[in-house]
Amino acid sequence: MSARAADSTPPKFSRDDLPAEGRDYPTDEQLRSRRLRLHGFAFRHALDLLQLGREERVTRMLLDDPIATLDDAMGLVVWANKLYRERPGLGLWHTRDRAGRFIGLFSLTPSGTADDVAIGVRLLPSAWGRGYAIEGGAALCTHAFETLQLPALIAQCVPENRSVPPLLQRLGFDEIEAGEQFGNPARRFRLARKDWHGLRPRRAGPRDAGPAHD
Repeated sequence: MSARAADSTPPKFSRDDLPAEGRDYPTDEQLRSRRLRLHGFAFRHALDLLQLGREERVTRMLLDDPIATLDDAMGLVVWANKLYRERPGLGLWHTRDRAGRFIGLFSLTPSGTADDVAIGVRLLPSAWGRGYAIEGGAALCTHAFETLQLPALIAQCVPENRSVPPLLQRLGFDEIEAGEQFGNPARRFRLARKDWHGLRPRRAGPRDAGPAHD
């Protein structure tokens, strides 16, 4: 699932989007679940983003371009903090396990021009198969529908990704008409607030490898 907005136009930044007096952005905890801690991104997390962006098992299933350079990582941090300010409650978050280890990122981001909000997750392979994707996904759905009162969420993945659809189905998402993201074919899913009832029972299928691939 994508961790970035679906608008292909590069974000524009100004001096006002940077932290004052050469300081870094704050890294306050934004959300938590039983095993996960979601914090705001700061420049100090650039190497974590590069680690995620250079992991071939993650990047081969991306709809958007990987985080390949330090400039990419720094730009994503600035964009994340701009989003925190302009759309309180939305964002993409540096995610750690209970031991404080970086495992990836989760996101709720504006998508396209129809006021859609997309749920996303990108996990390091070391975090796959541990149920983190479904746990974090449920926490984001609860936040989106119960705290933010969003009318719906969408999700997208590459057609070849077999891990994401079963996880989205457990969250209650239904598949809708296919589309494109960043010029690439994408399977698309949607969940309305009225249809969010928590996790559905697990079905037989692929193990939870995260929607670590977006």
